[in-house]
Amino acid sequence: MTKVFGYELKRLLTSGLFIAMLAVNAVFAWYVLTTEIIEGIAYTAPFSVWSSCAFIGKTLPISIITVLLLQAGYYGKQQKRVEILTASAPMTYAQTLLIRTAVLGVCFLIICLVDSLLGAVFFAVFFGYYGFGAFILPALLEMIPCFLFAVGVGHLAGRLHCSLIYVLLPVVFIAGFVGGVSGVFDLFGGGFFSSYPMTLPVGPDGEPAFVINSVWLAARMIYLLAGTGAIFINIATRPKLTRA
Repeated sequence: MTKVFGYELKRLLTSGLFIAMLAVNAVFAWYVLTTEIIEGIAYTAPFSVWSSCAFIGKTLPISIITVLLLQAGYYGKQQKRVEILTASAPMTYAQTLLIRTAVLGVCFLIICLVDSLLGAVFFAVFFGYYGFGAFILPALLEMIPCFLFAVGVGHLAGRLHCSLIYVLLPVVFIAGFVGGVSGVFDLFGGGFFSSYPMTLPVGPDGEPAFVINSVWLAARMIYLLAGTGAIFINIATRPKLTRA
C-alpha cells in the first residue's frame, strides 16, 4: 500500500494539471489578499482572525475545484493504464479508495499551505504581524470538513459516471463565488466570516472578539460526518476486490 500511495502521490504532484492549478490557486490567493483582505473584513483588522478565516473561505472554492479535477482522473479512461502499472499490488476497493482519498488530501494540504504561506508573508510584510498561531484551529475547522465533504460526494459521483464530477465544478463555483451562503451552512466559510462579525458587539479594540459560533461548529460537524459517511457508503456498496 505504501508503494502505491507513493506512486499515486508522485503521479499527481508532477502532473501538469496539479502544477497549473497550484499556480492558479497562488495567484488567486494573492489577489484576494491585496484586494479584499487588505481592507479588513467586516470592519476588522486585515490581520484579525476574522479576516484570516474569510481569506481561507474565499480561496477554498478554487482549492476544491482543483481537488475535484484531480479526482476526476481516477474515474477516467487513462486510469486504466495506470492500473496496469499498479496491478502487482492487489488491494480491496476500500484500500484503493482510502489511498486515493489520502493522496487527494496531501494535494489539498499542499495547496492550502501555499495559500497560507502567502497569507503569512502578506501579514508580515504589510502589517508586521506574526501571531499566526491563532489562525490554525479556525482554518482547520474550515478546511477539513470542506475537503471531506467534497471528496466524499466526488467519489460517489465518479463511481456513477466520471462526467458527474465535472458537473460538480460549476456547483462549487456558484456556491463559492456567485450564490455563496453567508450563514452557518456556508461550506467554504468566506460568506459566513464576512458577515457574522457585524452581528457581534464591538470590543475595546474597536472590533468584535473572535468566537467560534456553536451552530457554525455543528454545521462543520455535519459536513464532516456527511463526507466521511459518503466515503464509507461507497466502500460498503462495493465490497468485492479490485486493483489499485
